[in-house]
Amino acid sequence: MGIDDVLARMTELAEELRREGDGRLPFHATYLRTTQAVADALRAGAFEDPDWVERWDVAFAGRYLDALDADRRGEAVPEPWAVAFGAAAAQPDLPAVRHVLLGMNAHINYDLPQALLAVITDAEFADPQARARREADHRRIDEILAARVGAEDAELQHLDPAGTWRDTAMAPLNRMATRRFLRESRAKVWANAVELSKARKTGPGAYETRLGQLEQLCGRRVADLVRPGPVLLRLAAGGFGVALPGEGRPPARAARRAGGRDVASRRASKLRSFDPVRVGSLETQLWVTYYRRQWAPFLVASVRVVHGTFGMDWFRTFHGAWLVLRANQLWAPKQNDPAAARRCMARFYALLLLTHGAPADPVRAARLEVDWWAAHRERQHGGADTDGPLITALARLYAYLYDADEAAVRPAAGHRARAMDISDQWVGEGREPASPLIAEERAELVRSYASLLAAVHR
Repeated sequence: MGIDDVLARMTELAEELRREGDGRLPFHATYLRTTQAVADALRAGAFEDPDWVERWDVAFAGRYLDALDADRRGEAVPEPWAVAFGAAAAQPDLPAVRHVLLGMNAHINYDLPQALLAVITDAEFADPQARARREADHRRIDEILAARVGAEDAELQHLDPAGTWRDTAMAPLNRMATRRFLRESRAKVWANAVELSKARKTGPGAYETRLGQLEQLCGRRVADLVRPGPVLLRLAAGGFGVALPGEGRPPARAARRAGGRDVASRRASKLRSFDPVRVGSLETQLWVTYYRRQWAPFLVASVRVVHGTFGMDWFRTFHGAWLVLRANQLWAPKQNDPAAARRCMARFYALLLLTHGAPADPVRAARLEVDWWAAHRERQHGGADTDGPLITALARLYAYLYDADEAAVRPAAGHRARAMDISDQWVGEGREPASPLIAEERAELVRSYASLLAAVHR
């Protein structure tokens, strides 16, 4: 079988899936178009070893087609495909991009390492020159797929024409994230293929054990993407692709724990590096947009605050900003949902933990965060005679987040409470964007961050 035979089979299946209204069609159609792009590149002489690339692409597509045929017959399929196909059957109304990403994660993370092993011998994996030739064509595939991202995005928008303003705002980020997903996940695929090759040389039992580990990792990754929420940003937060731990080395999480205090302190030190003037000014914008209920500008301000304050990479920044937006939307109404707001903030602090190794307990940090929101709301609406409870709640959050003495961060909390009083006055006077109170609020927030910076570096 050659690549033209694969294309013919996929085209036939696409018509069947379309007639049946099958939720697997978005991924299948995307895969058909990208396979056609690879076939075009083969004919154009884009690869160092086109015969090998064709054999590889046929083996790769064959794994998906075998799983699809088995699932349509009601037979068991590997765990990643079981999750992806199950979502297509149970939730066909999910956005097309979600179905595509579920299929991509199952196929690339699970099937691609096995397809590589089908066309690369263990001797070639062990030969640096042979492996370099295969890796070069492997990377060329990445370039072809990355070039398809814009066109595929347009195809998916055609399938989901009733998009929201959020979809429009997130489209450029989604394209960036997709390109990064392709690049990073396929790099991990190569590393996983090397690990499987080592296991294959050891014997069938060792290989089956390692393949079982890969199947579980990939199944959990696909299952995580079924949950509601911005899926591409969740990919960015959790890492693109999956990685088998090397033989004799602990899993990544255990390795991080074993890294010692030096690594943890270096990562945490970045958490303590921020510009008080910049962050204070940005947070002023955030508060203004919050109280004017301007959610799109709030999201933009949230992106800038999260990046400026916490120094996460841009993908985690966008995810974190989205979570902050959702938490505030859940908190803002009079009949609000504190539990849901805490859940959003726990996910935000989990991103911080992934980036800086702190806070150790994102759920506790989220509880402390929403505690000061509650203390402020009580004071704002006349339920508290002093700002003591608000300052205490803020100081507890700062102390936990920055591993600092609570007394040392209390002055920063006091300035922040004073900024809130000014903000409340501004709200009471009509929320005018040109009010001089905004400048006073900004000054107090700058003082707060300057005091906090000094306290956490004592």
